[in-house]
Amino acid sequence: MRTLSAVVVTLALGAPVLSQTHQPGQLEAPQAQQTAASSVQAPPAQPQGPPQGPGPGSGMGHGMGHGKGGAMDAQHQADMELFHYLGDHGREITRAIKVLPDGVETVTESDNPEVASRIQAHVLSMAARVKEQRPIHRRDPLFAEVFAHADKIEMRHENTPKGVKVVETSGDPYVVRLIQAHAEVVSLFITHGRQEMMKNHEVPARPAAQ
Repeated sequence: MRTLSAVVVTLALGAPVLSQTHQPGQLEAPQAQQTAASSVQAPPAQPQGPPQGPGPGSGMGHGMGHGKGGAMDAQHQADMELFHYLGDHGREITRAIKVLPDGVETVTESDNPEVASRIQAHVLSMAARVKEQRPIHRRDPLFAEVFAHADKIEMRHENTPKGVKVVETSGDPYVVRLIQAHAEVVSLFITHGRQEMMKNHEVPARPAAQ
């Protein structure tokens, strides 16, 4: 069968249009490329493993209120809020420290009844933490060291009309130094507020005998 290379078709308007013909079974080049492309299937997606976590050393350094097992205790947030409240109201607080041979006696008070109530609540909470060895604010080296020796601290407290009196003692000479250093830092918190709370405080040296 003879193949025509081109046929000129004259339309009703008389405009000639050139139309190409091909051998049966042949495709035009663009159509062939499209057909070939559509016959290629994308490979199935590979399953992905679990997302990668942070590398070593990317976690937080020191916690603020962890218990013996390292987990943050349920009372931590409330205690920290109370801690900050007292720092923010330091101008309304008076505090006296009496150094004892085996520790300290402190009297912390306020003429503001609300502040006085918060002082009493704070002491109750801290006494429980010392007894149960549940650290707080241990980002500060001094606080971390105090709670590391909490089992050697005896803490007694009684409410006053405007606040609370606390007696902290120990039979361990090094722990006595920790108690006395801690009492001084708490007074700094009251004087300077949160600015002082953000600082780290030096741990006292051990007595020569130790």
